[in-house]
Amino acid sequence: MPQGGSSPGRFRVADFVSYLVAQFAGGALAALVALAVWPAGEKAMVIEVGPAFLVEALFTLILVWVVLNSATSKDTAGNSFYGLAIGATVFVGAATVGSISGGGLNPAVALGLSVSGHFAWGSLWLYIVAPAVGAIIAALLFRVLNADDARKIAAGAD
Repeated sequence: MPQGGSSPGRFRVADFVSYLVAQFAGGALAALVALAVWPAGEKAMVIEVGPAFLVEALFTLILVWVVLNSATSKDTAGNSFYGLAIGATVFVGAATVGSISGGGLNPAVALGLSVSGHFAWGSLWLYIVAPAVGAIIAALLFRVLNADDARKIAAGAD
């Protein structure tokens, strides 16, 4: 539940920044732990920026769309299938775009893959910007196409 006078269903700026820091720290720490067990990537993946950007943005859009509709929508409250839907989407995304972009689909994951030597540091911007673009488009589409969901959230806050 949001605190500090923020609208229902929204992060406060401080919470959002804390969330981002925690995600990136977790991605980097996981990579460092993995490096203690497995060797670093021999060579960073070589990508073509255009296709990689497109598939990272597209599959992030799809992933966020699935999360919003299966795990957060008031229309699916109490469901028990959201984990399967999200996991299947991540699997399909990684399997289909892995050879094009590496299938990061998440900036924190991409940071971890950069720390471990699998992604080039010079490509990290793509793995931050493309998912942000895809996520923003998915959120806007969800708001436009599911306007009743926002009303249900507001009604529940009263």
